[in-house]
Amino acid sequence: MEGIPAGMPRRGIWMTDLVKILAVLVVLVLLLRKKVYFGTVMLAGALFLALLYLTPPLTFLQGGYRAVTAAKSLEMTATLIFTMILENILRKTETLQRMVESLSELLPDARLIMAAMPAMIGMLPSTGGAVFSAPMVKEASAHLTIPPDQKAFINYWYRHIWEYVSPLYPGIILVSGLTRIPLQKLALINAPFAVAVVVWGALFCFAGVGRTGLPHGEKVGRGRAIRTFLASVAPIMIALLLVVMLNVNPVAALGAVTLCLYLAHRYSPARIMESLRESVSIKALFLVVGVMVFQETLSLTGALDGVSRFFASGGLPTLLILSVIPFLAGLMTGLTIAFVGITFPFLLPLMGGMSPEPGLVAFAFASGFAGVMLSPVHLCLVLTREYFGADFAKVYHRLLLPSLLVLATAVIPLYIF
Repeated sequence: MEGIPAGMPRRGIWMTDLVKILAVLVVLVLLLRKKVYFGTVMLAGALFLALLYLTPPLTFLQGGYRAVTAAKSLEMTATLIFTMILENILRKTETLQRMVESLSELLPDARLIMAAMPAMIGMLPSTGGAVFSAPMVKEASAHLTIPPDQKAFINYWYRHIWEYVSPLYPGIILVSGLTRIPLQKLALINAPFAVAVVVWGALFCFAGVGRTGLPHGEKVGRGRAIRTFLASVAPIMIALLLVVMLNVNPVAALGAVTLCLYLAHRYSPARIMESLRESVSIKALFLVVGVMVFQETLSLTGALDGVSRFFASGGLPTLLILSVIPFLAGLMTGLTIAFVGITFPFLLPLMGGMSPEPGLVAFAFASGFAGVMLSPVHLCLVLTREYFGADFAKVYHRLLLPSLLVLATAVIPLYIF
């Protein structure tokens, strides 16, 4: 395959964009290594990026205001808040405990339970999903000597099986719209990646963890265990069905389920206030603010646009371009829809223009998603690490090799489709 011709204008300016992006990334990593609070790190990164591009202070502040008050940001924040409240109710009423205990009677191995919980919650494209499944992983692993970074890795890894193939996720919807490849075909092309997540997860997530059941009291029988599990998982499944099948807004769906749980468990006004105080983490909300301001600053400065144009103008091999550009965009934004929207319009000519090669599309998508999985600004990673109190470097160390191995699966769609 051939790269595109070199010699496009403004290449020197675009190279400067690359240097600036790398400088910002280095600053982010150094601050995280110093254990600076993540929300502060993201705001510092946004400010540093704005300074590198000589962004007027008023313009920067207006961008930050837009980022925080945008409808998508408010929806994301509200979804996260309701997820925290829902988790608190399920935990305080021992619903989570009953869920795990009943599942322990249905599944013979605690490892299956730890993988199944985040995978199930991951069917719903929600920013707070990682926070929701984390307590389930914690409950299922309570009797095991698993370090916090491994628990965080398990929760984070199995949370992200479906984003390669599910038409519920906005990233793959946008790919379909840009490439005109039907969603069903995209799901088939990307299926090897989803399978690879499961396979490599089984190998890396549970390294050093032997086959073991969960300790529980007297067995109640499979029939009762099934009924208990269905009853305890019903609030989650109802939220999923409302969003997936009936296309209800996630905030409305989670809010309705939360209200029903308050009524079902006869929460008094005082108990509701206590639940709200315990549930809503200002630190977690500040994380969202930091990430959104950083992403808005990326858009405001046009930094990633310049990086994309730099690589696309260099006459480099096509596969190298299709791997590096989406990976960097995914790494910097931590959002699938962001790397797709930023890079795919520039990459389409390399993929075949109006009739792109499905294998190349899958390769570019997998490269970008590998960047998303490894991104220090990926909210699922941040919130999971925060919940388990895990060391970021240790979690990152566990993520690196399996993420690259999943990306290596791209040889399948490249040579089959």
